[in-house]
Amino acid sequence: MTDPAASSEAYFRAASATLALRAGSSEPDMSAALLERLYGVTGSVATLSSEIERTVAVDLPDGRRMILKTSTRSEAVDSFRFQAAAIAGLRGAAGFVAPEVIPTSSGALVFEHEGVCGYLQTRLEGIAVHQAQLTPDLLFRTGSALARLDLALDRVSPPATDRPILWHIGCWPRLMEFAQYLPSAPVAEQVGVAMAEYVEFVEPHISNVAWQVTHNDPSPFNMMVTGQGMGFIDFGDGCWSPRIQDLAIAASHIVKDPTLPLGGPNNLLQAMPLSFHFRRWKRDCSWD
Repeated sequence: MTDPAASSEAYFRAASATLALRAGSSEPDMSAALLERLYGVTGSVATLSSEIERTVAVDLPDGRRMILKTSTRSEAVDSFRFQAAAIAGLRGAAGFVAPEVIPTSSGALVFEHEGVCGYLQTRLEGIAVHQAQLTPDLLFRTGSALARLDLALDRVSPPATDRPILWHIGCWPRLMEFAQYLPSAPVAEQVGVAMAEYVEFVEPHISNVAWQVTHNDPSPFNMMVTGQGMGFIDFGDGCWSPRIQDLAIAASHIVKDPTLPLGGPNNLLQAMPLSFHFRRWKRDCSWD
């Protein structure tokens, strides 16, 4: 089942509005007070880089390390509800590592307190894939873990899957509205060709593939090498999407060497086909 709302003009405009928002790190930091009042813990806090919400690293005296995400914007409530529920739904899944959501003292996954909303999660220890050497083995393990992640996400039903997200595939045909901000040729030309081909060859078939809740941003910055296996963080762009989208996004970040099969992601792709109806996608969308 597709998400027709995401293809609407109203959805695109609402999603585009996020580009004008300032990062939440410019707002007064209430992290320490929120941690003590809502979770009953104290510790050192340090603000991390974040696009919109405030993201804070928390180090507790007992050695535990957490991530606290907060925002004063009303639209953040739906985003945090989705993220917290999706992450909580992955608890106990095998084949990959994900953070765990820490409930408040009252048992809530997401809090709203005096105009601030947010949630607390554990922090994965390891290195991001973009900092690691992309060996064939690492790429295969990444693809395998991503397949396991999507199989697990297919079983969760978080709220707010229909909230406006600019990077939802339903918005793609309209993204060329921002072409003026692209670097000059050849980048702008290549993006234009790619988007035109998507609209002509892929979009007509997009309803024929399996749809589910996906991570929607498995970039090398959001995939991690940990001591417990491959891990995934930052579910903020997650939504109802084609199942194959996570594979396509992850693979696109690895297409760097024209001398390698498919430009480089071959080992990642080999880990996923049988579980994800890959052959049908290739047949229906002429993808190779």
